[in-house]
Amino acid sequence: MRIPAALHHLRALSFGAAMLAGTVGVLAQSDTARIPFKPGFTLGTGMLGFYGDVGFQSKYYSPLVSRIGYELRAFTPINDWLEVGLFALHGRLSANEASLSRNLNFESRITTGGLQFTYNFHHLLNPKRVVEPWVSVGFESLEFLSKTDLRDAQGRYYHYWADGSIRDIAEDAPNAADAVEIYRDHTYESDIRESNLDGFGKYPEQAWAIPVGIGVKMKLGHGFDARFGTTLHITTTDLVDGVTNASLGTRKGDGINDRFLFTSFAVGYSINTKPREKRWKPTLTPEQMDVLALNDDEDGDGVSDWTDRCPHTPAGTRVDAFGCPVDSDGDGVPDHMDDEPGTLAGAAVNERGVTLGDDDILRAYLNFIDSGNVTMIYSRVESFGPVGQPVVKRPPVRPRKTFVVKVGTQVEGISEELIQRILSLPDVRTVERNDTTFYVVGNYNDLPEAIKRQLQLKGQGFESTVMVEEDGQLKDLPSGGITPREEEVLTEVVPAKATPPGKVVVRVQLGAFRYRLGQDIFKNVKDLVVLRDQDGLTRYYTGAFTDINDAAKHKVNMLLNGFEGAFLVAFKDGKRVSITQAGAQLSGPENLTNLPDETINTSQLVFRVQVGTFAGNVPMETMGKYVELGNIKPVAGPNAVRYLYGDYPNRAAAELARKELQNLGFTDAFVVGDLNGRIILAEDAERLQQGK
Repeated sequence: MRIPAALHHLRALSFGAAMLAGTVGVLAQSDTARIPFKPGFTLGTGMLGFYGDVGFQSKYYSPLVSRIGYELRAFTPINDWLEVGLFALHGRLSANEASLSRNLNFESRITTGGLQFTYNFHHLLNPKRVVEPWVSVGFESLEFLSKTDLRDAQGRYYHYWADGSIRDIAEDAPNAADAVEIYRDHTYESDIRESNLDGFGKYPEQAWAIPVGIGVKMKLGHGFDARFGTTLHITTTDLVDGVTNASLGTRKGDGINDRFLFTSFAVGYSINTKPREKRWKPTLTPEQMDVLALNDDEDGDGVSDWTDRCPHTPAGTRVDAFGCPVDSDGDGVPDHMDDEPGTLAGAAVNERGVTLGDDDILRAYLNFIDSGNVTMIYSRVESFGPVGQPVVKRPPVRPRKTFVVKVGTQVEGISEELIQRILSLPDVRTVERNDTTFYVVGNYNDLPEAIKRQLQLKGQGFESTVMVEEDGQLKDLPSGGITPREEEVLTEVVPAKATPPGKVVVRVQLGAFRYRLGQDIFKNVKDLVVLRDQDGLTRYYTGAFTDINDAAKHKVNMLLNGFEGAFLVAFKDGKRVSITQAGAQLSGPENLTNLPDETINTSQLVFRVQVGTFAGNVPMETMGKYVELGNIKPVAGPNAVRYLYGDYPNRAAAELARKELQNLGFTDAFVVGDLNGRIILAEDAERLQQGK
């Protein structure tokens, strides 16, 4: 039962809260005119490091690589240089010590709570600073629950031998020859107090501590701030790790009370309780305000505000009887903004009153139906309201998306005829969305350009559709595209005629496989096009060249990357053609029906067991396990480093190694493939090895 310790902790928090309320009340009475009541809260996380008898006072401890802790604080300023607050901290402490003389370890779950004062050096620094240093001191109640790792998962006690190994029988036992080597499972299963290894009995697992901290606070605005700091908690007990100077034998400690360090980052928010300013009240009588409203002319255009339909007219602008700017040519743009006076009646104009041509009208209309890139057209007065209505000029918006033309989709498989037509397009590429592969061409900032390409492709027989590509994702046009009537009108501007015979497009085919392979295999291949035929084979192509020499160079690069089955294929006007038509000279006859072997070089393919992935520094405890395990290979990726164990010729052998590693405590271990330095799925590696 831990109820007495919990009550001790609760009494400490209650006492701290009472002192906080009393301190704030006394100081607020003496300084309320300058310092408003402004409570705040912070929530932070950081690393806990232990300094005690186990682990040589953490001689090699790094404050950034340890156990994680969490802290919650509630605070309020007492004045402009001192802050007081309540806090609670929860986390785990641990230390491991391994030497020829002794082997000790422990893990303790700690909870603290108390009162803290923070000084911000306001007397010495610029009051308007954004970053301010701070120091803090306080007192707290500490509760701890400590355990140690004495046995493995099968209940066998650890016996540390002089050769550095761990065995299930003592080295000096009569039957030591029967000892079996075992490994630590790093599971802290034994309660230190209950084990009573040194005869201390039921000692209390709570104590008082003094937290002393230092750090900086950066103001983020709108009441938010970020805090970086480190706090040393000096305790009044030497029993957190269960080892003291009164311990027995090699367990004897140094007699210094235990301490721990909390290095953290926190985000805070302060509530502004500044009283509202008094509402403004008029000083004029109602009669005086009526006279002012009837005769006032705020914009000085000669028309009183009572009858002015266009307030805030720019100074010097000629207005009509209603105070609206004069529009002499009736195009909807006032004279003072009209760059083309005397516009013909009924003509469409832009925001500066200039007549629009046919190309301008097409672009403006298509942009108008695209809700993400609206361009306003100012036309006749009857379309846009009364003459003189203020014109709102909008700054140009940089497009955040592009337009592409979809020429095909694939869920299961597509015909060979459509495959050849798609590969004849030099700029075709694939985009994945859920279970569907889209084949798209072009990359246009303006919708009219995309529609022109769509109409040209329709003239070539493609059932094409314009789509939006944003952040690598394809979406339909917000308006659903254009209507048949709109297409009929646009076709008059951009005739959908068939294009003249095209040039030969030469590509490099990497291979044809019964199963679709993972993208990791092709991560160094640019311009990859993936097509699944109705025969069930998935083919992979790269590049699009009009010069056979450039295509041949690209093929050589693919061969060097391990794609031994790479070969050239040529397409023209929607059909596959002979390589000789692309400009190649062959020493013998070419047969389009016989394709060369399409394989990937698997001579460098091995299977490994991944035991961990880390984006930053590896915890010292974990790195110690890797060093002890041996045969670990780090493989750097774009965002993290993988740690791989062993190398095996087949997946079955790697799976056996994975099971052994999981028994040793690497519960998240799994098998991957290593294809000449490229880490791929184990399933893909197995298929490549089996020639599928």
